[in-house]
Amino acid sequence: GDEGLCEIAKECHLLEKLDLCQCPHLSNKGLIAIAANCPNLTALSIQSCPKIGNEGLQAIGKLCPKLQSISIKDCPLVGDHGVSSLLSSASSVLSKVKLQGLSITDFSLAVIGHYGKSVTNLMLSGLQNVSEKGFWVMGNAQGLQKCCFVSGDGLVAFAKSAGSLECLQLEECNRVTQSGVIGVLSN
Repeated sequence: GDEGLCEIAKECHLLEKLDLCQCPHLSNKGLIAIAANCPNLTALSIQSCPKIGNEGLQAIGKLCPKLQSISIKDCPLVGDHGVSSLLSSASSVLSKVKLQGLSITDFSLAVIGHYGKSVTNLMLSGLQNVSEKGFWVMGNAQGLQKCCFVSGDGLVAFAKSAGSLECLQLEECNRVTQSGVIGVLSN
């Protein structure tokens, strides 16, 4: 629970990586304690924590300037406000972003596109309230400038999820092979 996480925060000031998985008793209080006491945090993973929401993520964004990796999955209280404040605050070194099964909207994708200047690894999955407009805005916001890690498999998966895609531009994607291009065209 929060009491245990607060004790970890008080004593482990050099903490770099924190994985919170299926912790139903943890809330924003515990996460805020981590943010306030662990400035060296580089990686945070939160999965199936129903009481953790926007306030905790906002604190992490403001107080953890070294955050490089964030993964949030199946947390019903996490919304656009939390994701956008985290990304806009922690964007300078944030390179890996995974968002799965959240109720965020196109707004969060726009923020990723605008502030994600260091993002090289992006995974978006199970986002029911996100539309193709969000992907369009994210892609045109000029923040995500590098796609050198896009592979053929990733391209095929994207084409399957964006069924009415009209225009796709690829530049310097060295890991995309002929089979990847054929896979995209067949979808």
